[in-house]
Amino acid sequence: MKMKIRKKVAIPAILLLLMAGGLLTAYLKYEPSRHFRNADIPVLATPESAAGIEVRPATEAVKEVEPPEPAGGTRTGTAGEAAAAKPEPTEGIRGARGSFNLLLLATDARADEASRTDVLMLAHVNPEQNTVSLVSIPRDTQVNLPGIGLTKINHAHAMAEANGQGGHAGTLAAIQAVSNLCRCSINYYVKTNFDGFEHFVDTIGGIEVELDTPVKLTYNYRTLPAGKQHWNGETALDFVRERKSLDDGDNARQRNQALVIQAIARKLLVPDNLARLPELIRLVKEDILDSNLTDADMLSLAWMVRGVDPEEMYFVQFPGSSGKAKDPLVGAELYYWIPNMTAWAELSRQILGDAPDE
Repeated sequence: MKMKIRKKVAIPAILLLLMAGGLLTAYLKYEPSRHFRNADIPVLATPESAAGIEVRPATEAVKEVEPPEPAGGTRTGTAGEAAAAKPEPTEGIRGARGSFNLLLLATDARADEASRTDVLMLAHVNPEQNTVSLVSIPRDTQVNLPGIGLTKINHAHAMAEANGQGGHAGTLAAIQAVSNLCRCSINYYVKTNFDGFEHFVDTIGGIEVELDTPVKLTYNYRTLPAGKQHWNGETALDFVRERKSLDDGDNARQRNQALVIQAIARKLLVPDNLARLPELIRLVKEDILDSNLTDADMLSLAWMVRGVDPEEMYFVQFPGSSGKAKDPLVGAELYYWIPNMTAWAELSRQILGDAPDE
């Protein structure tokens, strides 16, 4: 005797099996530790052996100015210490299997002008431990660029672009400059501009931010009040660009940028946005100027964000101190952030080398 299957029971059961199979397939493909452990993680740049801070003769010493307190809480070394400290001759710090370094770039692109990198942030991602560490690199950081000499790191992108090589060449030059400075390999990158950032924030429905103190915006002559508030893309962009009204200048601006990144991560955890991840990724790609992340990489990273507490994201500014020196590009004395490579050598082993907590 043939057994009849009741359609009302069979159809939901089949759907459940299909859903379970789909979830399993998604888990095997996009679960971050599996995805990146099994992926052929690219190496875009490794530190060049001749790169880094040159040892200056005594007659060319950097003029030290009063250094502010950097993000992270501890005061770093002097400009003299930074000038005398060369990076260690290494191929770059290696993290745990499956961990990687992602460089976030935002340019101040304007029509018909070579753009500088206004934001440089290195993210060390460890899918196995579900952790993200952020290293903010001041745009005024002094580095040695090939064929130019000691100048600001944000000039790397502009000079490559201005030489007629195009925007991607600018990206690669910025990537190499960061690799040389941080003494690590760079695996992935994402580059956007101010318009792209603003549109992205609007795409996810804005962000919620809480300020301890009011922040005056000099770009549009208004003040953001203290307390909890909802921002659209325009306000978020004004906030991350602001530095003139801040007591700690560019250092405070970098802390504010980390605050906004945390707010974006929280917003991605909202159920409505989680359900829209494939659509959001499609929309986000419209705001990206340059990247080597695949759709699968982006989905996997979004999956990982679900398990990362934004408040637990580790953030640090590249250690250093304020100073002034003559710039070879403009032929005048400019302000610099002089990197303290001795302090970074110790800090980077913990941040980029996946060292266990003490």
